[in-house]
Amino acid sequence: MTKTPAVSHFVAVSDLSKPVQEQEGILVEVSGTTGDTKKNRAKALEMVQEMWEKEEIDVNRFPDGLTPDHIFYVPSVSPPVKSTQTVSDNQELLPIVQGAKEIIELTKLQLDVQEASEEAEQYIPIIKVVLERSRPLTAEEKELAKDKKYGKTIEKLGSIVAAQEEYQETCTGNGSLVLNAIAWQLEQGVDPQAEKKNSN
Repeated sequence: MTKTPAVSHFVAVSDLSKPVQEQEGILVEVSGTTGDTKKNRAKALEMVQEMWEKEEIDVNRFPDGLTPDHIFYVPSVSPPVKSTQTVSDNQELLPIVQGAKEIIELTKLQLDVQEASEEAEQYIPIIKVVLERSRPLTAEEKELAKDKKYGKTIEKLGSIVAAQEEYQETCTGNGSLVLNAIAWQLEQGVDPQAEKKNSN
């Protein structure tokens, strides 16, 4: 099983003069070490500047230019042990940063739900039979249902779906402030067509 590479997320706020509830921005993912470090901030700034220079971002999106002041760290949804938390973790997050945090967590939950659903796919005929009581289970279905994996897989799927729904209900809706949330999702490999276009 491959180890998930360490990543940090930052938001480049486009217009700092706007009220915080109206601030929008670009969400970027920095690979390497995790955390709010000078190196990671510099990388995030460089990535957004490249996007700006290549006109992947509207040139008018940053009316006052792009500086380190425009870069905000998005803390992890599951923070590390308390002793390693920084003071900034306890401060109230900007709406744009809160929105970015929510997008990241919702994406993780969506991936978990999809993976759990794929694991449970083989059990669909059994589930239909027990819910509808339409016929007896076949010999093969009985063997599958007796396997310890059956119960664990169904239970895991139920827990993950419940967690996703619960988190969705508590979201602020600030995720809409993140302008390139879709672009970020595509960069995770959801749309192979986008990768083909970028390589041309």
